[in-house]
Amino acid sequence: MKIIHILFAAIVLIVSACNNRKPAEELLNKKAAIPASFNFSKAGLKVITSSINKKAQTMSTLYGNDLALKTAISGSTNHPAGENLTLVTWKQQDDDRWFGAKIPGDLLSVEVIKTVSSNNGDVSVNYQQFTGKELTADKDTTHQQERITYICSQKPSVMP
Repeated sequence: MKIIHILFAAIVLIVSACNNRKPAEELLNKKAAIPASFNFSKAGLKVITSSINKKAQTMSTLYGNDLALKTAISGSTNHPAGENLTLVTWKQQDDDRWFGAKIPGDLLSVEVIKTVSSNNGDVSVNYQQFTGKELTADKDTTHQQERITYICSQKPSVMP
């Protein structure tokens, strides 16, 4: 009889421990979300690589369209017209659910590089930077060439 009571108490503890689920909406990291008005998901971009800057406590993910991904995988430094590279950068924050882990926090910036063909057949690069939670266009053009060089030089992650 004593074993039945212990077994019953153990089952009640196990069931009650599993019953503390949060709704799915509370599990989403809304701080890191890109505003829907930016139409990021409609671009159909794929992850090329990601990086962490421990000194600045930021984390970034470089996305690209199929053409940009193909160029990155080939290791070519020649970027054909039609590429779309987008670098999204977040501030790092501690993960409340996993001790010691870091996850994206506030959205800091989105940098977009598009290569276009001109009338004479040359390929030109258009760079835009959007900053802040609402991703307002940044008119500052200093360091643009450095950022283009940095983003275009990123090596793709090795994926299985």
